[in-house]
Amino acid sequence: MIAERYPEDAWIHAYTDGSATNAVANGGAGVLVRSPEGHTSTAGIPTGKYCSNYAAEVQAIMQAASMILDSESECPQVVFLSDALSSLEALAGNKLPRLMEKLQELAKTRRVVLQWVPAHCGIPGNETADELAKLGAREEQPDNPVSFAEKKTLVKAAMRPQSTRDAYHLLERWQQVVIMRLRTGHCRLNAHMFRKLKLTPSPTCPCGLEDQTPEHVLMTCPQLKPIRDKVWPASVPLRTKLYGSRQDLEATTSFVSQTNLMV
Repeated sequence: MIAERYPEDAWIHAYTDGSATNAVANGGAGVLVRSPEGHTSTAGIPTGKYCSNYAAEVQAIMQAASMILDSESECPQVVFLSDALSSLEALAGNKLPRLMEKLQELAKTRRVVLQWVPAHCGIPGNETADELAKLGAREEQPDNPVSFAEKKTLVKAAMRPQSTRDAYHLLERWQQVVIMRLRTGHCRLNAHMFRKLKLTPSPTCPCGLEDQTPEHVLMTCPQLKPIRDKVWPASVPLRTKLYGSRQDLEATTSFVSQTNLMV
């Protein structure tokens, strides 16, 4: 789809990703920029001792925009390819003025498109940006100022029960992404995509019974019952599926994987 919609001979491709240790510290931003002229630029930069995944992802988009502004490419079209759904939503809601200003500067001379891409689905550019973000997170970290919102994130993480915190952070990165999206509801299920982004025609689940929310998918959707019964032969509460042990969380990510749902 990406190659068809944004052919590489007509678009600058900017893949971005962000990473933070335990989701709240030692951030890194990863960027891969390819131009139709055949030039490739990369960056893996540290984003701060106290930095969330979200803040690192925003910084990655900012870095990519700066790299394109400084490039010699004359291509009039650029697409930012990011799996950071929350960052793209924040941009759509005008909640990131500094980043919006940078993108507007870029848009003075180019057509700019922000395109969500699924995480950890084998898209080479996205996987490279992910690795660059992890490299950036391992660099010496600057003492960047921490916003009030970031402070709230850090406090919540510190107050979370240790067992829950350890279970989540023992997961692989793609599993962490799945669990966090299910916990927050900021995901690609119909209910969220319809209400927040208007990217689906309806919030309703394909089963037709109710809105496609994380709770519906994990607990009641009749179309997913065979897989649900296979993963959880006995009844398991929603809280355990989302906040339980490592084994509980791995069962949840296994369920999502088997359903082929893009959360």
